[in-house]
Amino acid sequence: MGSESEILTQSMATIIWEELDPFPPLDDAPEVEDIGRGEEESSDISIFVSDHDVLDCSICCEPLKPPIFQCLVGHVCCSSCYQKIYDKCHICCRTTGHNRCFAMEKLVSSIKVTCTNRRYGCNTIMPYYELKEHEQTCFYLPCYCPYSNCYSFECKRSFRNHLKTAHKARVVDFQYDQAFKVVLPKSCTVKVLAEKDYIFFLYKRDEGSLGVYGLYIVCMRASHLKEPQFWYEIKTNGLVGSNKDRYLQLWSNVESYVPKGDSETRNISLYIPPDLCLPNGDIHVFVRIQKIQDNVTS
Repeated sequence: MGSESEILTQSMATIIWEELDPFPPLDDAPEVEDIGRGEEESSDISIFVSDHDVLDCSICCEPLKPPIFQCLVGHVCCSSCYQKIYDKCHICCRTTGHNRCFAMEKLVSSIKVTCTNRRYGCNTIMPYYELKEHEQTCFYLPCYCPYSNCYSFECKRSFRNHLKTAHKARVVDFQYDQAFKVVLPKSCTVKVLAEKDYIFFLYKRDEGSLGVYGLYIVCMRASHLKEPQFWYEIKTNGLVGSNKDRYLQLWSNVESYVPKGDSETRNISLYIPPDLCLPNGDIHVFVRIQKIQDNVTS
């Protein structure tokens, strides 16, 4: 097979998915550049795939990617499943042995797709079998706005502008592994904390009859993502009235942000009693967020 640069300069087939898009594009989202043959007229064609399963392994249902194996009859499977079934085909059940299916490998390597977050600014083009992994960590992954009564669907690229125009709010910038001060006014229910690659939400939840506030942090990303991992520390400043020598502290892992409403059910919080709040009801805390390497597991 040719190199990646050779593939990108050849005529490409673009997969057009037969699914409805529930999210309207942003007006300022950049368009993907046309991939043609230099100054020559583009000869790209569109292919409609009526059955997406043909690009997936029939055993694990994951996208097929090289190396791909087939039995003598022609039934294919991915390399991971091939190691489990040995020489017995999972479809025809014949013990016929398996060989590399170079034709299928060339096909799946030549099928290029764009990220579904393209309308939000992502211009990445990749083989179909890399799409799932890319979208799990895509910088342009959209998320619901955490502010109450706001149902805007935003991504990192447009989130700061949305906060400024819709909520007159400011983002607290910070650096990993360094403590920083956050002031939560009495009327504030969420503070937005931003590092260069991820955005976090510091929630303040009123526990009602208990007379305390619960503080916790979540990360703006899809809820199914497990890497990278984050830990956070919240500590009161210990400078309130007669309790200036006392402080509370919480050390916990950062959960991923989930659709609006689910965040209210979280139980892991730092509970701040009234006597550790300022006279005007404000809460002053120090926060430190630690990013764990992607290869570290909990």
